[in-house]
Order: sequence, then structure tokens, then C-alpha cells
Amino acid sequence: MLEAFYYSGNIIRVVLAVTGVAMLMFTIMSLARRKMNETFCMAWGIVSAAIIIAAILIHPDQWSDYISFGALVMIAVIFFGVLYAGFFISAEISKLSRCNQELAIQVSLLNEENQRLLKRVAKLSDVDIRDL
Repeated sequence: MLEAFYYSGNIIRVVLAVTGVAMLMFTIMSLARRKMNETFCMAWGIVSAAIIIAAILIHPDQWSDYISFGALVMIAVIFFGVLYAGFFISAEISKLSRCNQELAIQVSLLNEENQRLLKRVAKLSDVDIRDL
């Protein structure tokens, strides 16, 4: 049964379709949970849509003449590994970007507080702020 499925080329189409749909679901969930920013989610949504379209449009009828089942499995593992690594890196970059934005806000608030305190000290001690 699996060999007939393998030789007809449908296994590639099914794997690509399932991968595209799964990536699209993970992308939407990452956006909803704020794990990834909108830019990365849009890019991964486009990639997953391209994979789904490729699964619909390709018709690999004689691919088994050129590649063995073991090689197909190895290519699939590498493909999934690259997709997972890219998705993970995108999520981490989004997380670091969010942390960087929070730190910039904190630094801005601290600078504002520092200026306010310098003005208060200068007012109380009659010293020019530029001298501090």
C-alpha cells in the first residue's frame, strides 16, 4: 500500500500540503500569542501559502525513477529541520526585538527622571545644571 502511494508521487503532495497547513496554523498561533511580530508572521504565512500551492500544482509521477525512498526521507528531514530552525530563529528575533523596545522605553524614562532630578538639585543648590 505504501509503495503504491510512494510510486504514484502522492506522498510528496500530501507531505507538502500537511506541512503548509501546519505552518500556517503555527504562524497564526504565534501571532495570537505574541511570540512573533507581524512582519515575520506575514513572511511565514506567505511561505506556507507557497508550500500549499506547490502541493496543489506539482504532479511528480516519475520521481521514484530518480530518487529512492530513503533519500526522500532524508530530504524531508532536512526540509523540516530547516523550516523549524527558521521558525525558531524568527520567534527568537521577535522576542529580542520586543525586549530591546522595552529596554529603550526604560532608558528613556530613566533619562527623563535623571533630568528632572538634576533640575531639582540645581534649583536647591543654585548650581548650573551644565556643571553637574
